[in-house]
Amino acid sequence: MPDPSAAPAEAGWQRIENTKVAPAAPTTEGSPASDNAQVSDPIQQRGPILVPNTARTDHPRWFDRLPAVRASPGPRQSAHWIPANTAAKVGSHDISGGMIYVGEHLPRQGSLTDPENCLIDPRLTVGAHGDPLGQTMGYWPSYSSISPAARKSYLDWLAGSRSDPDAYIGYVFLYFYGLERRLILEESPPDADGVVAEVRRLLQVYGGNGSFKRYAGELLSAYQLKSAQLPEKFDLEVEENSYEIPLMLKVALGMRVRGGEAIEPDLLLAYVLADPETRVRTPARRAQTLLRELFAEAVEKQYPKGVRVPAAGVRKLKVNYRACSGTFDLAIRPFGGDLPDITNRSEPIGGARRIFDDCTDRLDDYSRMLGRSEGLKPSLAAVAQLPLGLRVKNCETLAGSPLRRLQELASNDALISIQKLAELAGMDPDKIAARAKQKELSAILGAFGYAHTAAPSFSLKSAKPDELAMVFGLEREADADPEPSQHYRPMQLSIMLGMVIAFADGLLHPLEERRLFDKVDEAPGLSRDERVRLKAEIKVCAADASRVVDWTKRISDVPRDRREDLADELVAVAAADGTLHAREVSQLEKLFRQMDLDQNSLYLRLQGSVAPQNRPRDGNNDLPLVIPAGIQPPGIPVSPASPRASATRVDISRLEAIRRETRSTSSVLADIFMDEVEPPIELQPAIEEIETSNGDARFDGLERRYAWLLSQLIEQETWTASDFERLVRGADLMPGAAKQALNDWSLDRFDELVLDGEDPVIINASLFSEATAQSPSLTVSVEGMSA
Repeated sequence: MPDPSAAPAEAGWQRIENTKVAPAAPTTEGSPASDNAQVSDPIQQRGPILVPNTARTDHPRWFDRLPAVRASPGPRQSAHWIPANTAAKVGSHDISGGMIYVGEHLPRQGSLTDPENCLIDPRLTVGAHGDPLGQTMGYWPSYSSISPAARKSYLDWLAGSRSDPDAYIGYVFLYFYGLERRLILEESPPDADGVVAEVRRLLQVYGGNGSFKRYAGELLSAYQLKSAQLPEKFDLEVEENSYEIPLMLKVALGMRVRGGEAIEPDLLLAYVLADPETRVRTPARRAQTLLRELFAEAVEKQYPKGVRVPAAGVRKLKVNYRACSGTFDLAIRPFGGDLPDITNRSEPIGGARRIFDDCTDRLDDYSRMLGRSEGLKPSLAAVAQLPLGLRVKNCETLAGSPLRRLQELASNDALISIQKLAELAGMDPDKIAARAKQKELSAILGAFGYAHTAAPSFSLKSAKPDELAMVFGLEREADADPEPSQHYRPMQLSIMLGMVIAFADGLLHPLEERRLFDKVDEAPGLSRDERVRLKAEIKVCAADASRVVDWTKRISDVPRDRREDLADELVAVAAADGTLHAREVSQLEKLFRQMDLDQNSLYLRLQGSVAPQNRPRDGNNDLPLVIPAGIQPPGIPVSPASPRASATRVDISRLEAIRRETRSTSSVLADIFMDEVEPPIELQPAIEEIETSNGDARFDGLERRYAWLLSQLIEQETWTASDFERLVRGADLMPGAAKQALNDWSLDRFDELVLDGEDPVIINASLFSEATAQSPSLTVSVEGMSA
């Protein structure tokens, strides 16, 4: 055949070297070239192309639309595979890593002339300057058609470590085409294991590119099928919502069906995730390990005998490997073409997807809570949102071991502030003052089987962030913040009012505490957790008696048909320690008035209130009335009792006569919050006058020190805790006792508290806005009593 290049120019033909044509528009979605830049730069064609000479006319001719005709190539040297770590020289580049095809002729499948994309032809021009960003690369990169600048950058990458993660992915694909041909198109290559290892290495470096990861994975799977080297354990890590089910996943499913085996939950989950019809939501992505556990549990529950698919009637798996390079394809028939393919059936994928969606829904709350945390770090608050079976074991790795800390608090009856408790639970401690946040805290603790005494559902009001609470264990974990039963509130009020009486003498006696505990144990209708909670509340109030003051405001909540029973119980608490203090009598009188009970009934109850074990051995059933030592009201001669002297006993028949005395003397008793309680002293027979105020009628009924203190306090609306303590101690009083005494007096006179809060202490000065000061002081006669 004559050489077309020798044709005369005047014959209407011209020889054009390096004719430039536009690349074809991409048609295959997800091809490796989709990661390359779509460029309109021309690509260089191999060999001369003969086209009609149109230089002499401007009018189009019929042959302008004819395809270009290539010249017949001359004989070329066949290409050969360069093994790993074997040097090759291409132009000025020394390539020592091998694993490439180098030569002049390596035809692609189905063609005698078109070269493989991966072939490096040393005859082709290599530019002096490179194209590291691949801006001149075409849609399907081929060494023979890329620009000289791109060839330089590709050869530079090959001559290097081939591990630069920032390298243009098109050059990685061009190299990958050669590895792909070696494994799939060539029969039993001796270095196949090394090529497989190189593909896996590339995955580690460039697996972040989704397209490369998918093509490399499919190549490895196809090679395993082709070489009959199926793994003992399949890698079930799949890309969610794949364009199609991964090859090895189909094989794994087919092998279970072919062998009559159940499809294990992990394989079923991988199938669901890879299916294009599955909607994978955020919880499934954020909590993959937890999703896997939930899914396995649900599958085993729904399919006790496993998920099995009969092989009869199932189509056979046909694998047609289509090369990433687009230059060849190969039909692979695993197991001789006898492997079932269930991926076109409605089941088991339908049922598995329903289980998957349900498990995702169960992780919704956990995912949302996790999303609020910095760095998506789990906390006790987040783990509390998990299904019950996953909570405890997922707490083991939490920072600070919060669950173990809760166990320690509950075991030791230790007190902790609400703010610290919120921080332990993984909540924002600065926002815990809100009632909604405190309910959330209670729900978090309940999810692990714990509760605390300041829970809003069981308290009069929301706790302050620095308020102390006690953690205690519940009978079982709760899925929500529990609500009190109908029997709890009345019993809680009864217990708290009992605490008011017990603390009236400044000390919660062990016998009084035991009486309250017994009352809780004997109360009908309470759950186990409610009994534990009430006992914990008693312990918390024992550490801070000021907490029970507010409960006197709720006495009107007691039904009228229950008030007589409550009165009996309050008297029993007052007498539980075998001694009746004047201040206890005063408190009882106030509560009786608030309940609209006859005062005489109080004294009748007191007559039989001494418990048998606490009665004097001399057979006298009269109840001792004592005033603590160290507090001597003005005008009353009180002598310290000798160590052997017994307390003055009061004839119960005369209690009515001393009712007026207890009202006045109670205001001058010892501070009810003294750290140490001194031995009681005997009330000596005397009739004296007690000045109960500082001459200001606004403070009638108050002992002079308390009246002076209150006159100072109402000068401003609030006091800091430190200033309040300094002022109180200046009056030679204890802060807690002074606050209790002033509030008791205020409730008795105004039915309102005069002091509220801890820091600051809030003064209800409006109580005195209409009062006028008067000079005469109030005097009360007190009749002393002999034994």
